[in-house]
Amino acid sequence: MSIEELLQQMEKYRTRREQTDHRPQWLREFVHAAAEVFEPLQFSGRIGFDCRADESGWLVSLYMGTTEIIGGPRDGQIDHVSFRIDVMEVSRLFDSVSRMEFYSVTNESDDRFQEATRSLLTVSGSVKDGGSVRLELLGCPPKFVGPGLKKQASD
Repeated sequence: MSIEELLQQMEKYRTRREQTDHRPQWLREFVHAAAEVFEPLQFSGRIGFDCRADESGWLVSLYMGTTEIIGGPRDGQIDHVSFRIDVMEVSRLFDSVSRMEFYSVTNESDDRFQEATRSLLTVSGSVKDGGSVRLELLGCPPKFVGPGLKKQASD
């Protein structure tokens, strides 16, 4: 495959992906702004997200992706990226906040997560140019999500 064909294929893929994104523009901007509140404490990380509309507005879940080690004695190991979140900055994403809660829950009956417990910060409110949003900032990604980054092992 020539470089021109590869570039055309990449352009087609980008166009198709943009056409399947049914989120309103204000929600895309909100997700990008919310992703900025994650501050990795070591290395770097990628933010994953999921958006769903329900009867009360939009549910937006964000999480810091994991990193897979490639090569060396830790080959295949999945590392959690440590991070912090400025809660005051999260509240500024909203025009008004109606509820803010922190959860630490067991995963005994929830097989979406690998960890024994998970934590999340949930903020509900209204967003400019949009509607009602419930933002969930997850302490760890769901287990069906693969690593966000791959890191070559350093010997």
